[in-house]
Amino acid sequence: MKRALASKLKIASFLGLITILLIFSACNSPKTAAVNLKIAVVQYSDSPLSELSLKGIKDGLSLVGLTADKDYKMKVYNAQGDIGTLNMIFDAVLNERPRLIFVTSTPTLQVAVNKIKDIPIVFSCIADPLIAGAGKSFEDHLPNVTGISTLSDVGGMVALIKLISPGMKKIGTIYSPGEINSVRNMEDLKKHAELEGIELVTMPVNTSVEIIDATMSLIASQPSIVCQIVDNLTSVSIPSIIKICRDQNIPVFGFVSDQAEKGAVVVISRDYVQAGIDAARLAGQILDGKSPGEIPFEFVSKTNILINPAEAARYSIIIPQEILSRENVIIVK
Repeated sequence: MKRALASKLKIASFLGLITILLIFSACNSPKTAAVNLKIAVVQYSDSPLSELSLKGIKDGLSLVGLTADKDYKMKVYNAQGDIGTLNMIFDAVLNERPRLIFVTSTPTLQVAVNKIKDIPIVFSCIADPLIAGAGKSFEDHLPNVTGISTLSDVGGMVALIKLISPGMKKIGTIYSPGEINSVRNMEDLKKHAELEGIELVTMPVNTSVEIIDATMSLIASQPSIVCQIVDNLTSVSIPSIIKICRDQNIPVFGFVSDQAEKGAVVVISRDYVQAGIDAARLAGQILDGKSPGEIPFEFVSKTNILINPAEAARYSIIIPQEILSRENVIIVK
């Protein structure tokens, strides 16, 4: 009887130990390291794209089961468009040693991959991560980097323009030579336009103070529409671009969702909030123990077509039913 009792006590002690170990393991798993989990978000500028992506990141972390200030602490850095400041920010981030770093915009990713070698980096709001130095392909990339590409659907935009205006011969855009993502987007638009027999007139800008003159110069070349590509500089200045074009009776088509509300007639938008959500999903895999190098880069999972009927009417533009009936069309009121 004493042996039986001793045996039961041993079993109970063993089960108790197992329970304690399981609780300890759960409390110290990568994703549930309580407020010890530090996350950094580094932005290049106060652009609408970065803010939309940041919202998506926060929403996405919630979707993977993490609560701000309970499960993690997030610190957001912004370089205000200054490369020198961006470099100093990453020096500070290295000293902070966060568990994971989110980056938005191409200049930020460029600096990140040069400075950060041993902390996971998850990018969002990046047109082409390969030209930013993050890898050779979506599958073959740096071991501490993964993320979501928001490369604009310029092919879809040109096809849409042809449906709306089959006789279109000339369109225009403003681009930033100092931003490699801007040059890439401009060249892609030019290539797809030329394939459809459409001339693309381009106007370079280097600072926000040049926007007004650049827009007026672009309009002077008499494009039928301004099809504004995505970059940090023009995204911040889009209200001015749209106002000048409206005053000159030139419709604007764009690639960022909120531009439809600001006066663009048609927008084909990679959903930047969704890009943040998608990036947070990849971050969740890293926090669960997966290496970033094992996670291929992805394109954002959602693209929308936004149409502003009031602006279309202003320019006597008729949107074909073929477009209106698509599932991803959003009518902006």
